[in-house]
Amino acid sequence: MAASTPTSNSAASLLSAAAPSARRASPSAGGKAANVAVFTHRLGIATRLLGRIGNDYYARVATDPLRKAGVDLTGVTSTDKAQTGIAIVIVQKNGDKTMLNASNANMEWGSEAATLARDMIKAAPENSLLVADFEVPRNVLEIAFSSAERRRLKILVDPTFPEKVELPLLERFHAITPNEKEAEGLLTREIRTEDDAAEAARALNARGVEIACVKLRQGGCALCRRGQVSMLAAPDVEVVDKTGAGDAFIGAFAAALAEGRPPLEAARWGVAASSFSVGRAGAQASYPTREEFLRFLESIR
Repeated sequence: MAASTPTSNSAASLLSAAAPSARRASPSAGGKAANVAVFTHRLGIATRLLGRIGNDYYARVATDPLRKAGVDLTGVTSTDKAQTGIAIVIVQKNGDKTMLNASNANMEWGSEAATLARDMIKAAPENSLLVADFEVPRNVLEIAFSSAERRRLKILVDPTFPEKVELPLLERFHAITPNEKEAEGLLTREIRTEDDAAEAARALNARGVEIACVKLRQGGCALCRRGQVSMLAAPDVEVVDKTGAGDAFIGAFAAALAEGRPPLEAARWGVAASSFSVGRAGAQASYPTREEFLRFLESIR
């Protein structure tokens, strides 16, 4: 199985240890799609990252760890028109984070790069999954979605910018995994309780997406399929750093679906993955091997 990810691509992150007065800052690889690619790859899913970087120092920061880990980067291309995308992440003592993003090269897709993405999706193995967010230009997403649909590949979406997601698009997606804030943006309604999250998942499912999974603020999720909602609670863990936890969720969720596991089990994988991730500092640095993940999953059943 392969998971192709044409989204926020490779980006460098500057991680600050605490706020408001940080004790340290360090650059590290990040970006939603890159994080998802690392997670699925560590779980043993053949993964190709599709993305854009600049020709600069941060391109090496973003891609060197991926290359060393063995992630397929043949779909990552560079541009002289913009710098590599960057995010500044401030992590508080309780593990909560504040993030400032600059998309940069992620928004610079020429026709050659877009065609490469199309062709790579076209050539993906049977039953591959396309994992996407909305942190690249809409025309590139349309090319990716159309290429996946022609192959009858399932499309999973993590809607980072919900204002860019028109609700009629949901009919094209197999699954969508917003957090509570993103679900509020998609549905223009407040989500204050778990019951609200459950109703939001049901509303998204009713719009045509086969699986709607709303990630809860304190871990866990509300999963809706065929109008039926299941609430999954997160285990009690010590929270060190929430950076990359949402990306871990969709990475594990996608990996489980790629292995043919049912949606409820895939959601359990997602909850376990995000719970594991918050117990370590950083994003990609916090992600487990498959063996570590399966042991943790078994320990919280």
